Amino acid sequence: MAGSHPAPAAATTPDLAEGLLEALEDLLGAEHLLTGEADCRFYATDIYRASPLVFAAVARPGSVDALQALVALCARHRAPMVVRGGGASYTDAYLPTRPGSVCIDTSRLQGIEINAEDMYVTVEAGVTWAALHEALAHHGLRTPFWGPFSGIAATVAGGMSHYAVNYGSGTYGVSAESLVQMDVILANGELIRTGSAGAVGSLPHFRFYGPDLAGLFIGDAGAFGVKARLTLRLVPQPRGFAAVSFGFPDGERCLTAMTAAARLGVVAQNFAMDPRQQKGALDRMASANTWEAARSVFRSARHPLDGLLQVARLAAGGRNFLRGASYSAHFSTEGASIAEAREKLAVLRRVLRPHGAEVAASIPTYFNANPFLPLTPILGPNGERWKPTHAILPLSRVLQHHADVEALVAEYAPQMAEHRVRLTRMLMFVSTHAFVYEPTFLWEDELLAYHERVYPAALLPTVPRHPPNPGGRALVAEMKDRLQALCIANGASHLQVGKDYPYLATREPALAAFVRQLKDRVDPDGLLNPGALGLHPDAGG
Repeated sequence: MAGSHPAPAAATTPDLAEGLLEALEDLLGAEHLLTGEADCRFYATDIYRASPLVFAAVARPGSVDALQALVALCARHRAPMVVRGGGASYTDAYLPTRPGSVCIDTSRLQGIEINAEDMYVTVEAGVTWAALHEALAHHGLRTPFWGPFSGIAATVAGGMSHYAVNYGSGTYGVSAESLVQMDVILANGELIRTGSAGAVGSLPHFRFYGPDLAGLFIGDAGAFGVKARLTLRLVPQPRGFAAVSFGFPDGERCLTAMTAAARLGVVAQNFAMDPRQQKGALDRMASANTWEAARSVFRSARHPLDGLLQVARLAAGGRNFLRGASYSAHFSTEGASIAEAREKLAVLRRVLRPHGAEVAASIPTYFNANPFLPLTPILGPNGERWKPTHAILPLSRVLQHHADVEALVAEYAPQMAEHRVRLTRMLMFVSTHAFVYEPTFLWEDELLAYHERVYPAALLPTVPRHPPNPGGRALVAEMKDRLQALCIANGASHLQVGKDYPYLATREPALAAFVRQLKDRVDPDGLLNPGALGLHPDAGG
């Protein structure tokens, strides 16, 4: 029920700097300046938790000029600013850490300019990956990386501030690898253009001219600048698509197969699920509809004879294997033609077969056709709270990290059962050189203001409700810290750093000093998202 979430006991509602409220109203209009308790509390809550502070105001500019003026206005009043895009964060990325903070909601910045001749597209900060993908599809075009699972809400700007992976990542890497240039507003309100666009009369067609200044503002969690416009390169929409799914008896064989697949460099999209996540999917694929699996395998083969051989193998062992399968992995390939996509799939199958058995490829095929689904995963299947945490690992350390996580889960098994906490895993490789290992906590607990407002309204009445579970919440926090220690030990990096992952605390001293110097240069008063990356966490930080 909307509005039923109780306010945190420590919450405060700070006042804006003197004169700022009136100035913001003059700039934006009262209808685009939110100061009500419910709104300010909602914007100070993400998927994982609520801040003990609430925002003093939420500003919703409708143009880049208004955004620039807004930043300059807040800077003159020394008001901390936090930019919020789609809001699909679980790392405190946009939660306030100082009283009197202003949330800048970019959702009204919806401009999209497609340059099909020069093969780039420029978007304003509030454009979602789903909206961009739809706009480009009418032209037969696509960005190389084309969005995360949460692309119905997640913005392109957010994908550069925090990185994103999924669609296209197997071939093209993370979101930032598709970026050409950015228009960035500094903490004092000045706007700079990176790359070729930084020259008078030039177009935003090329990222590299002198120092790669765009790189300074990528993955910064909004600590170095406010992204106003972003230009991404384009590729033709692939005409060929093929998909394959495999089941594996254990995590080790699944991970071994996936790291081998990563090194091939032929996979466009991929993800794998552990027993809890994929049991239902495997049960459905093991149902009586054997022809579905057969058709899927046959159609993605290189030629009819190869297709018949693959179907024969599936009929001989796939159905029985499914009953004992534990992990499943799902892959898709792309090409200028169906033949190219199928040829890549044939190469992929050869490295997967020694480790598992093929099953119907209905899951990757479905996600290719329906990539950006409603945000139902922000709650578990039984209304549980949801908190992912991940590691970006070198391929050589994936199995060791998996063993460490397994040991940790075994150690905590009694406490997890007592406090109704479960852990699932999502697995994915990025290009040929990195692996995403993402444990996700699910625990029974009361819903937050975020869930009440963001979860699909038509489905919310059907979601099971749970009483407050402080013991489960505390256990998740404790285990999350233990997982982070494993990440450090195994040399992991992280996406979506926000204020959760210990970026600055884990850097070598010289690098940490350099990052602090950069922050002091572009934001000397520490007004942009205080606490992000571990920089200026509070007024005295």
